[in-house]
Amino acid sequence: MHHMAKWLVTALLISLLCCSAAIAEESYYLELPSAGIEASKKITVTVPGENPDISGINPLTGEVWYGNYYPILVTIDAHPEALPHWGVSSADIMYEMPIQKDGSTRSVALFMSQIPNYAGPVRSGRVPMGSIREMWGSAWVFYGWQNAATKNDLIVDVDNWALHLHPDARQKGRWVFPFIEGIERNYSDLFHRESDGNHVMPHNVQIDMQAVLGLFTSEPTKHPYKFTETGLDRGTDVSHITINYKTTNPAYITEYYYNEATGLYDRYRNGEPYIDGTTGMATSYANVIVLRTDVSFLNNNNSRPVIQLVGQGTCEIFQNGKYIRGTWVRTHSATTADDFDSQASRMVFLDENGQELEMKVGKTFIQIVNNDQPVLVSAGEMIEGAEQQPTPEPTATPKPTRTPKATRTPKANAATPEPMVEVEDEGDQDFNFGG
Repeated sequence: MHHMAKWLVTALLISLLCCSAAIAEESYYLELPSAGIEASKKITVTVPGENPDISGINPLTGEVWYGNYYPILVTIDAHPEALPHWGVSSADIMYEMPIQKDGSTRSVALFMSQIPNYAGPVRSGRVPMGSIREMWGSAWVFYGWQNAATKNDLIVDVDNWALHLHPDARQKGRWVFPFIEGIERNYSDLFHRESDGNHVMPHNVQIDMQAVLGLFTSEPTKHPYKFTETGLDRGTDVSHITINYKTTNPAYITEYYYNEATGLYDRYRNGEPYIDGTTGMATSYANVIVLRTDVSFLNNNNSRPVIQLVGQGTCEIFQNGKYIRGTWVRTHSATTADDFDSQASRMVFLDENGQELEMKVGKTFIQIVNNDQPVLVSAGEMIEGAEQQPTPEPTATPKPTRTPKATRTPKANAATPEPMVEVEDEGDQDFNFGG
């Protein structure tokens, strides 16, 4: 009897555990609704005013911080051959955006509270990246830039766009601070090509971040977020996010897995952990925001992106393993947004009730996508308007990514990078390399 009772208890426990597991593992693989979503220059939401700047608090992450507000925005080459990126685990906020019609992307990393010695690989700039620079008042690091054959092109031509906002952006035909560009002579000695065994041209340009930091003479205007220590306590449970910008070779697939132990989202690129090549650290984020907007290409040119980053649109918000749909807004007025008058305005994220979103304390990654870009999630329940997708076949757990060799500190007389053809035309290096 003793053995029989023990067997029955064991069987009951197994049965209960199986039921619990079945309930816990029930999930839906969904594509979030995107039909009919548009970005607009008209403002239909109530735009909150600026948040107070609180002494001792990082306005970008909400963490404890003291120091000078000297933000540095670095254009990061997102081509798969540019991985692993250097310095990115120190960035307070990161962005990824499409730069070619085929789905190839590029990133920008905003550093402020922690300035690594070096960052990169640095690549050429685009006007939407400059728009992010204006929002934060940062220095902007890039290596080459996109321009146009026609004069006064303010849509994709970076130098014309910058000179429209800042008549002194170029002096004697060269970029000057806060525009830190690596091909022209003014700042070329701040850049070098790193030969670490993992990177080859054109994916190997590093920027001396400490040298950039030394160029600041004053603090720009801060635009603090609102913060919460706890994050969302409502919304749909979402454990996995996938954005397939480009699935052909080379692929540009971004994923996030919610880590319940840390309360953060672990980032992956093309199935591998997104790590910092300088430290070997995997990167994780307290907030993941998918910013939906209008992405087009000037004159149907495959490599001239036009991305609307003023006005208002829809955003997908992920915190604490929870998902809500909200709104982004950036404007200089309460009714409409102008491409240039609104550049210095902050971008505000509103929750599902139209209230300013409280960012969870920590780092943020903002994924910029076209309005109809598929965003796939593993959710604990159905989401209204979402389309259920076939659950992907389980993939093998990625092998632990080997820690990259430590990046050497360049010699004082390291050779200046040789210029690439990145003051761009239709047949430029970026178009050929897809990155």
